[in-house]
Amino acid sequence: MNQLLAILSFIIVIAVTIPYMIDIVQGRAKPARAARFMFFAMLLLALAQQHSLGGGYVLAVTIGEFISSLLLLGLAVKYGVGGLSKSDLICYMLLIIDVVVWLTTKNALLALHLTVLADMISFWPTVSKTWREPSSETSLFFWGGSIAPLLSIIAGGSLDYSAIIFPIYLSLVNLIEVTLINRK
Repeated sequence: MNQLLAILSFIIVIAVTIPYMIDIVQGRAKPARAARFMFFAMLLLALAQQHSLGGGYVLAVTIGEFISSLLLLGLAVKYGVGGLSKSDLICYMLLIIDVVVWLTTKNALLALHLTVLADMISFWPTVSKTWREPSSETSLFFWGGSIAPLLSIIAGGSLDYSAIIFPIYLSLVNLIEVTLINRK
């Protein structure tokens, strides 16, 4: 059952990425370039950090998010909007600090917290853009991003903090985006 839920969380992430990719190519969605680059880098870090913490089935959603992020980064380069801002530069610095802290302290949990913080900052360009232009994003993509992490937690079978912190974070930020897209 747990393996099935992990696979389902992975499939949901990939499945909701496809219509989002179509919306990007057709001009209905406009991803923030800087945010997409940072998401890719941070998901790579989070994947490595979760793996070193023994993530188990919870890794399924992070793997799915990483693949999705790679695909979306490619499209954002061509079809996205925006560039570098102060918050982007701060986030890049946090990424560098994250890697240095992780490599020097060998403390994956501390590094994972820094990754969540950096991801929150890198999410700002998307939130800001969606606040101004709610129709520039695809709600289904973010709904999937809020449900899949919860399934991966159930699949993991553990409520250990180090295993659930990143999936809970992913679920919450995706719910924020859904709320902004669908607000009246």
